[in-house]
Amino acid sequence: MTMLSPMMPFDPQETLTSYADRLSMYHTGRGMARLLKDCGIHHEHFVSGRTEAVARLAEATGHPCADLHRNVIRVFQRGGEFRGEPTSKSFLLPQAKRYCPACLVEDGSPTDWRFRLIWGFRHVQRCDRHGVWLTPTSNAVATSLRVALNEVTIAVPVNATEETPTYLDWLRGRLAGDGIPETSWLADQTLEQVLAASEMIGGVLQHGHKVKLTRLSPAETEEATDIGFSIYSEGADAVEEALDTIRQTSPANAVQAGPLAYYGALFDWLDRRSNSIDPGPIRDILRNHIVKHSAVEPGTTVLGVEITERRYHTLYSLAAVVGIDRPRLSRLLKKLGEIPANATEVDCGRMVFEAATAVPMVEAFKTAVPLRDVPEYLGASKRQVETLYREGIVLPLVPRSGPGSVRHVVFGRKHLDQLLARIACLPEVDRSSDRDFHPISYACQRGAGRFERLFTEVLQGKIPAFRNPDRTGIGAIVVDVGTLAGARNAA
Repeated sequence: MTMLSPMMPFDPQETLTSYADRLSMYHTGRGMARLLKDCGIHHEHFVSGRTEAVARLAEATGHPCADLHRNVIRVFQRGGEFRGEPTSKSFLLPQAKRYCPACLVEDGSPTDWRFRLIWGFRHVQRCDRHGVWLTPTSNAVATSLRVALNEVTIAVPVNATEETPTYLDWLRGRLAGDGIPETSWLADQTLEQVLAASEMIGGVLQHGHKVKLTRLSPAETEEATDIGFSIYSEGADAVEEALDTIRQTSPANAVQAGPLAYYGALFDWLDRRSNSIDPGPIRDILRNHIVKHSAVEPGTTVLGVEITERRYHTLYSLAAVVGIDRPRLSRLLKKLGEIPANATEVDCGRMVFEAATAVPMVEAFKTAVPLRDVPEYLGASKRQVETLYREGIVLPLVPRSGPGSVRHVVFGRKHLDQLLARIACLPEVDRSSDRDFHPISYACQRGAGRFERLFTEVLQGKIPAFRNPDRTGIGAIVVDVGTLAGARNAA
């Protein structure tokens, strides 16, 4: 193939089809189709960005093929591709549908007009150089501004009053590849993943859960994207905080309200409307947020992933699991401090409880031992148990300062069994020994010290203690009274 001469410089900010049209006007005085035909390049293949068609133009112009490919917007039947990143059809368009009047004035004559690559992004509403709003053209298919405007007088630029949004600076830097540092969080995501998630988060925060992004004005679209980008660019933790706000501001009041009610258009987008293009980490973050704050039933599919383990319960599901009527369970959870005392039925119905802690807690309360039965359970006297309770050695299920603790003092069997297990680990007393072994209650009477102190030191292993196999619990503990009393007196 004969190389075109003289060579026209290639602008890395311009779409390849716009460059091809300018090149054709320079060499043939006619549009892009004539040049492509003369070079033996299939017109439709070139417009859709096929590799072989772009390579033939690179050969004809002498430009590095890689440089031309960087500005190709690949078009498929149901989507597109840009620099190896999959894109939706509406995210980045090769058609010259918008332009900056100030830029075209600088370009000069219509044959020198360049359609900038950045103008094709749906989220770009203003010129990144002049700060003026982009003006729409009336041609839906033209890929060059010369054809799209077709002798239309260039509109007077309208300056945007707001400051240039941060996301526009980020996009310009990413396109230019100028080495501007960016976090790995953003660098590992595609352009569409970052901008689409930013727009959706900002749109819901700014315009409510039922926002229709396609109905926003250019200024509103830019504002929503910029608000969302200021959050999204900070990373996953900042996104979770935004989801907290979105959930808390949801108008949903029904007990059975689902993720769509709590997260609105954001959930709808990730659940149904972003299946063709991977939305990136925002989907996993939202799924985890839903599972964390909603009582998702095992086997339920949330944003494409089946939840196999329950993490949270509602009051209704918790009542079914532990076998307690809902009104009684509600009173019990209020007693335990898990539900505010002034919570209404609707408030209780909307609350969720962590399964890992709520179920064991309720089960422990169901099998709890009342204070009056603890002496027999621990093999101790009533006075000894009251002393251990008063000193905080034996702990009730409901803290002593908690609601209802005075009227209904109960103790978890697990806590009591752990205490008994520690006693059972003491070595069995040697009956043949001539040492003065007696129960710790007897030792206390002989000057060994207060019962609660002696009992604590036995559990901590600070004093030698043994176990009488004929008894159980605290009553089975024996110590060498003579040795112990003598040591106390000496001290």
